[in-house]
Amino acid sequence: MKKWKCSVCGYVHTGDEAPGHCPVCSAVKEKFTEVSVEEAGMDLASYLEANIKGETWEVTHYMAMALKAQTLGLGEVAEALYRIAQEEAYHGANFIQRGSKVEGLKGKLDSSNQLANDLKKDMEQMLAGEQGAHKGKNEAASLAKAEGLDELAGFFRIAAEDEARHAEILKGLLKRYF
Repeated sequence: MKKWKCSVCGYVHTGDEAPGHCPVCSAVKEKFTEVSVEEAGMDLASYLEANIKGETWEVTHYMAMALKAQTLGLGEVAEALYRIAQEEAYHGANFIQRGSKVEGLKGKLDSSNQLANDLKKDMEQMLAGEQGAHKGKNEAASLAKAEGLDELAGFFRIAAEDEARHAEILKGLLKRYF
């Protein structure tokens, strides 16, 4: 039997050919590459990582489909897709939270997929991330604007302001509760 690895989430499929869609992240067949048995080896930490990435990919894609449904006037379809996106986010969050509690796995997970043993530290790390995301989105907006992509530039600016707002919320929560 051949081994096929998803380039999006890392899932490894065993079979004569790649699956039509990745069962973890829904990537299309073309995103799979054949790998050797040695390259394919997946332990529990690898499966956790693949599922975290897959759930994240699904959230963004379901949300994008929901936005498309809204623009087409299909409100009920949009609401169902938003609900699915929320459930996928819940799955990913649980993989992170539960995986971070297992000492033997924690050190094997990508550090961006780990929680600290203390909520304050987690929130401080997210605050730094929101501040960095604000800066990065503003830089991307400037680049998009320079390339004449006004609609994309505008959304980068909106998202940058959301990141700044998230940072302020985290600052307030940290000050109030910690």
